[in-house]
Amino acid sequence: MAFTLSEIMAARRQQSQAQLQAQRGNRTAVEVDEYSTNPTQAFTFYNINQGRFQPPQVHMVDPMPHDSPKPPGYTRFVCISDTHSRTDSIQMPYGDVFIHAGDFTELGLPSEVKKFNDWLG
Repeated sequence: MAFTLSEIMAARRQQSQAQLQAQRGNRTAVEVDEYSTNPTQAFTFYNINQGRFQPPQVHMVDPMPHDSPKPPGYTRFVCISDTHSRTDSIQMPYGDVFIHAGDFTELGLPSEVKKFNDWLG
């Protein structure tokens, strides 16, 4: 099931209006999310469809090849995740900031942690 941006924004407006009405008279109510009984629909609505909405201050850029030079005056972020002890074949670009967002081992063994640390070095 897919939702349009207008449907997402309408749902947000309805939720905001309901919260404002509930807070009147020094009462606060917590509304039950309409998707709380259907996790699959909630995932679709909140994760997949909201990826289409970009705030005006966010500018999407196309990925650059790993060996392209960094433009002067820019900061290059190199972001990876889920390497699972398979860093041998990764071609890492030069960057100013490196972010590894988790799951760097397969089993969590001390030897995998050492291998990852050596690779970072």
